[in-house]
Amino acid sequence: MKKKGIVYLVGAGPGDAGLITVKGLNRLREADVVLHDNLANSILLTECKSDCEKIFVGKEAGLHHVTQDKTTELLINKAKKGKKVVRLKGGDPLIFGRGSEEAIALQKAGIDFEIIPGVTAASGASAYAGIPLTHRNLVAQTVFVTAHEQSDKTAPKVDWHSLAKMKNTTLVIYMGVSQIQSVTEKLITAGMSENTSASVIENATLNSQRTFVTTIKELSKTVESNNVKPPAIFIIGPTGDSYKQMGWFENKPLHGKRIVCTRAEDQSQSLFNLLNEKGTVVVPFSTIKTKLSIPKMKIKTLFLKHKFDWIVFSSENGVRYFYELLRNEILDSRLLSGIKVAAIGSGTGKKLNEHGIQPDFVPKNFTSESLVKELSKKVNLKGKNILRVKGNFLNDPLTEGLSSCGAKVTTYEVYKTFKAKPDKHTIKDLLNKKADAVLFTSMSTVTNFFDILGNNKSLALLNNSITLAIGPVTAEELNRRGVKKVCISKVHTIDGMVEELVRIITYSKDKHKLVFKD
Repeated sequence: MKKKGIVYLVGAGPGDAGLITVKGLNRLREADVVLHDNLANSILLTECKSDCEKIFVGKEAGLHHVTQDKTTELLINKAKKGKKVVRLKGGDPLIFGRGSEEAIALQKAGIDFEIIPGVTAASGASAYAGIPLTHRNLVAQTVFVTAHEQSDKTAPKVDWHSLAKMKNTTLVIYMGVSQIQSVTEKLITAGMSENTSASVIENATLNSQRTFVTTIKELSKTVESNNVKPPAIFIIGPTGDSYKQMGWFENKPLHGKRIVCTRAEDQSQSLFNLLNEKGTVVVPFSTIKTKLSIPKMKIKTLFLKHKFDWIVFSSENGVRYFYELLRNEILDSRLLSGIKVAAIGSGTGKKLNEHGIQPDFVPKNFTSESLVKELSKKVNLKGKNILRVKGNFLNDPLTEGLSSCGAKVTTYEVYKTFKAKPDKHTIKDLLNKKADAVLFTSMSTVTNFFDILGNNKSLALLNNSITLAIGPVTAEELNRRGVKKVCISKVHTIDGMVEELVRIITYSKDKHKLVFKD
């Protein structure tokens, strides 16, 4: 019997990826196909299955425009093939989101669907700008309107005259950037006071959010002089002054800085979370992918054949895939009983902790050379049997270093790395929008970054932004390829990289100019 497909119309919220509902996130993780636009945070796409088909159906300058009819057709056709399809929509699907049109089309086509609500832009902007939509002493009602009215004469129109005369009201205007001069003129002409507080919040709930509070008389000039672009939401009403006391979101140390992350997509969530907490605009640009490698010899056979004194992990990937192989053989950490464990990096150590293993040795400096140097001072390695868990990389100074100390090293390849293939939209977005910093977490991320963009484009981007390497080996590769200035994280971890960014970058008084600390 043919599998029946279904479409989920999921509200992604106004921007901040953390505002998606639990149910919406679960549906996204289960999806076979995701249709998304530029109003839904691209970081949410990292939650999809590795084999999920992702289709961009947004409207963006310079890119092919996918019509609403084509989007609906895709939803129907994918569902008819038995797929679980998510239509990921900014905000809430049924609040100026055209979700009703899609739902009706699906119903007519006989396709099962669910509508999962999202945080709408009005409430998101209100909370993140500190401008309440309601206030028991000031506001009795809130009205949502769109300034983007249909040209069709039969379509409903906004009654600006009546809205202007409403007292104790918060008026929220969606899709109004291009029409704001006309809108404010209509409201003032109809009797609204020129001194009524008016706010515009650009990119609400994203770390690129900008908030401007003025009066309705000056609102259009404020939008123009500050080059406010869609998406933006307007809040008109008596609570605008609350921004001074309640505005919190734009005070974060790295607010608005665009940070490019080149790490493998399936390893990036912790880095994204740390950067997001500091206020950065995270730009995912994965240059590397990893997958499980099945060794010829099973782990159980390997451990029966060799009596290991030490097992060495140099990365989180090594731990993750080693334990995946253990699970495949219905084994667990008890296999390591009596064996000392060494790990490079606190991240690797934390990954081992998840499996109940506390490393016996972690070098002070998180490099292969440091592990060999420090471990050889602590332990006589001559004649020791060491299992080196690794990926498919050829250059392996750790194995060479341990062997030079007289250890008998057995290498065990548990994962493979290969170059990622970002789509044209992702590459175009990276090159067209200025990056404040680019983070590299391994030599492979550097190599693949240059392979994907080419030498000239890579250098043009990196030499005009902060280039931050997790450690000296990664930094050396960047220098070798012609990057003029490379910053190195003092602590060679993901946490250390983020703290280094905070140290390097601060804001000048206008909050827009980069300043480098001594």
